[in-house]
Formats: sequence, structure tokens, C-alpha cells
Amino acid sequence: MAFSSLFLFFFGAIGIFNSFLISFYFLLFKKPKQISNVLFGWFLLFISERALRSLIYFFSEISPNAYSTFGPVTFLCIGPFFFLYIISVIRPESSIITYWKYHILCWVLVAISMHIIFPFRSDPIFYKKYILKAINIQWAIYVLIATISYIKHLRKDTEAAREKNRSIHWWLGSLLIAVYIQWIIYFFISYTYFVVGSIVFSVLFYMFYLFLLKRKKERNHIFEPNSKYNKKKIEDETASTLITTLTSIMTDQQLYKNSGLKSSDIAMQLGISTHQFSQLLNDNLDKSFAAFINAYRVEEAKRLIKENTKYTLEAIGKESGFNSKSTFYNSFKRVVGMTPSVYRDQFLRSEL
Repeated sequence: MAFSSLFLFFFGAIGIFNSFLISFYFLLFKKPKQISNVLFGWFLLFISERALRSLIYFFSEISPNAYSTFGPVTFLCIGPFFFLYIISVIRPESSIITYWKYHILCWVLVAISMHIIFPFRSDPIFYKKYILKAINIQWAIYVLIATISYIKHLRKDTEAAREKNRSIHWWLGSLLIAVYIQWIIYFFISYTYFVVGSIVFSVLFYMFYLFLLKRKKERNHIFEPNSKYNKKKIEDETASTLITTLTSIMTDQQLYKNSGLKSSDIAMQLGISTHQFSQLLNDNLDKSFAAFINAYRVEEAKRLIKENTKYTLEAIGKESGFNSKSTFYNSFKRVVGMTPSVYRDQFLRSEL
């Protein structure tokens, strides 16, 4: 074996070996034992197995059916486990996650049936030409569904939630891109160059591994999303009292009319730190400071539009506490679903 081939083999093999170790860690030893971590472990295990098969296929001089009893049927689990992992992170309470074992069981039964009725060794060429392509399409369908689900979740997330879960969104987005890259390689590259899939897999694995190794905070947030949160969350009774006081302050003192209002100003009124106030907004109201204040300003603008039809919209925006016309229009449309001008036109028509 030439030095270049030997280097490629060891580079690919070490990456795949380490990915197997990480998958076993998530499946057997990772604490706390969260369903998302288990699903990620299974996904990593099966995609590592596919990368290993590609490596062996390229460098081995023996026929594939000499070392592969089941052929590519185990690849049926890659797409489902990836999809289930994404859903377990964005919608952990989903019934899909509650019954994930039944979902996987269906594909396990399909794989077993294929092996019994039409085993790989009976016609490896047919498997490579048709079955493997069908499995790749199944994988692609699951990845597309996972992508659509993730995008929908991202659009529904509030600004505060996106900010709070920035590292998780980075992780899921990067993982989706990596999986698309792997799929493209395995679907379009010929068997002669299958080793490319293993090499790219190792490169992507090391990139993720080194990044997460150096960033403990992000790593904990991604794989232990609930541990620190539960320890620091404001107690429900305290949060309820603070929210009642906050509502009273905002209604009575109309602090939102001050365009230069800062979170520290309201925190001082509540008698808590700025950090605690931000936590109250993020965890209990699921809003950022800007979204929280602008919601009050929009309600004030709606009142002024109805009571002062001769005021310009720009004047109404400033009177409501907005410091620019663009912020006023964008915030109004985000809350009401239409621009201030459309809202005023509808109101005037309803008064006729």
C-alpha cells in the first residue's frame, strides 16, 4: 500500500474509531441519561458504521460479501435516528419521541425481513444498484423532514428563546449541513471513490469534536440543556409575584414611553438585579427585553391611532416610546400582523 493510501486509511480509521467511542459514550455512560443523548448516540453509531464500511470497501481486496453479512440494510437506521434526534431537541414532549422505539422497531423489522427474504449475499450487485439507492432516498426524506421541522421551530421561537438557545441552534444547523454533505457524497460518488465519504466523515467529526472540546459552556448547553437551568430557575411563586408587580409598574407608570428605557431601570423598580430581571423575562415570559417593552408600546400606539386620527403615524410612534419610525413599523407588524398604516385604514373604514 502506497504511503498516501496508508495515510488516508489511518486518518479515516482513527476518525471512525473515535466516533464509535463517542457513540458508545452517549449510549452507555453519558449523564444525565437524556433521550436526546441516547438518540444521538444511536445515530452516530450507525453513520460511523457506514463510514467504516466505505473504508473497508475501498482498501480491502476481498469481496464485500465476505465481511458483510447484512449488506446495507443497517443503513436504514441512519435517517430515522437523525430525524428523531432533531425532534428530541426541538420538541422533546412530542408523541414522536414518546414512542420512538416503535418508530425504530418498524425499520428494524423491515431490515430483518429484507435479510431473510432476499439476503445481501444472494445478489450483492442488485443490492448495490437498487437497494442502496432506495436506502439513500429514505435517508434523504428523513433529513428533509428534520430540516423542515427545525425551520418551523426556528420561526416560532421568540427572539429571547433564539438568543438563549444560540449554541443549540448553531449545533443543529451545523449538524444538518454535515449530514447533507455526507448524503451527497454517498449518493453521487461512485463506489471507486467511496473512501471520500470516510475521509470527509473523519474531517467533520474532528471539526465538531475539537470545537466542542474547547467550549465547555456550549457543550453543556447542547448536551445538558436542563441541568444548570433547573438549578437557577426563579421559583414559580416568586416569579408570579414579580410578574404581578411588573405588570402594575408598566401599567401605572407607563415606563415604556421612555425611549431610552433600560432593563436596569425596571429591575431597580422591582428590587432585583438586571440579570434576574432578564431571567424573569426569558424563562417565565419567554420574551426578550425589547420584545417585552415594544409590546406595551404597540398597545399604546393602537390606542393613540384610535383616539387621535389626525396625528401622523410617526408622531404616534414617538409618543408611544419608539425612537425610530422603522422600529415602530417593524414592531407593530410583528405584534399586530399588519403595518400601522393598514391598521389605521381598517379602523377608519370600520368607523364609517
